[in-house]
Amino acid sequence: MMIKFMSCRVFPVLLLIPALSGFCSAQVYSGNKAYYAEAAGMAGGMITFGNYNSKVRNSPVYTISGAYIRNERIMYELNVNTLFSTITYKSYNGFSDTTTKYSQTYVMFGIVKSFRIENPDLVPFFSTSFGFISRSVQVANVSAQTQLAVGLQGGLKYFIKDNFGIKVQARIQSSLNGLGIGVGVGTGGPSVGLGSYSNAIQLDFSGGVFYRI
Repeated sequence: MMIKFMSCRVFPVLLLIPALSGFCSAQVYSGNKAYYAEAAGMAGGMITFGNYNSKVRNSPVYTISGAYIRNERIMYELNVNTLFSTITYKSYNGFSDTTTKYSQTYVMFGIVKSFRIENPDLVPFFSTSFGFISRSVQVANVSAQTQLAVGLQGGLKYFIKDNFGIKVQARIQSSLNGLGIGVGVGTGGPSVGLGSYSNAIQLDFSGGVFYRI
């Protein structure tokens, strides 16, 4: 059985841009104290899109993350986000709609870039991520699916203290259903392209807290 949420003919592979890696020492100083890591816990809601085959019910999304702070503007983050919901397969050839339990988990590694603004307590951020997704439905003889995945997220942090605050974000994630490399030669010289497509795109909005050590 194939799980489909929203058809998307082209979903580009998101590369982790080396330019975001930074060149400073591997810590952030606040006053006389250095911070090397950041942990966060968040909860939010997923927006799903239906097609002619199936639809996942909108449901809560839970996220935990841990990050290594390279410098004031760059972090390397590992985040795990999961949801538990139901999926409805629409009627076909006289059969009625079928609804069953559904769950999915993303495990993603990303580079988080922070930006300076006038208020030092507010920190906008943006990140690209790469990892995998595991999805399962409660249907006999159907095993869980695991696929490569990519994502983008952006949001805002508010520091209540030097090492503690509130975090809100919007995120889009997707599995990669196909991956290919194209090589061509034209009047402008040789070129190389990397592309993919996906049939499962997730958009969610979350909020929570973070803590630095």
